[in-house]
Amino acid sequence: MRAQELLEQLKGRLGDRLRSAEIKTEEVGYKRTRTREFIWAEIDRGDLIEAVTALKNAGPIHVSIISGADVGDSIELIYHLAVGYGTEGGEVMVNLRLFVPKSDPVVPSICGLIPGAETTEREKIEFLGVEFSGIPDSRKLFLPDDMDVHPWRKDEPKLSEYVRRTVAWEERVKDGGDTGNEAEG
Repeated sequence: MRAQELLEQLKGRLGDRLRSAEIKTEEVGYKRTRTREFIWAEIDRGDLIEAVTALKNAGPIHVSIISGADVGDSIELIYHLAVGYGTEGGEVMVNLRLFVPKSDPVVPSICGLIPGAETTEREKIEFLGVEFSGIPDSRKLFLPDDMDVHPWRKDEPKLSEYVRRTVAWEERVKDGGDTGNEAEG
């Protein structure tokens, strides 16, 4: 399956609810001799199950990870999915971005569609404080059971009790300074 065909299926299912959709092609592999197509799009959390269902109906699906970041008043989640995983025609990487308000950080779990998503959903529960409705198991995996902070949240009031040191670029970012990647002296 090609990315354009998959994107048309998603658009057919979600219509205007699929926003900022674009296809990017990237050379991959050790010698950059192969190309892989990537779909990037934005959806609302209420459309997540429908979007993942449409992708699953298009071919075998694998969740690579759900990446997450604190972006102010909301949490950004990006679902990195491989559609056509393990097929002769190759896979298309699909990246679905959604934003969840910190005031209501609840997203439907995709574990009913992709059971392998449980680990990455549990990680976002612990580190970002996102709740996944319908997740089969929400126990902690990485942090101690009695740790009640979310370390990836920028507004976490108790974080300083757990973080003992930072590197120079983290201090600059925290203080609103430069976020460049220049070498530290």
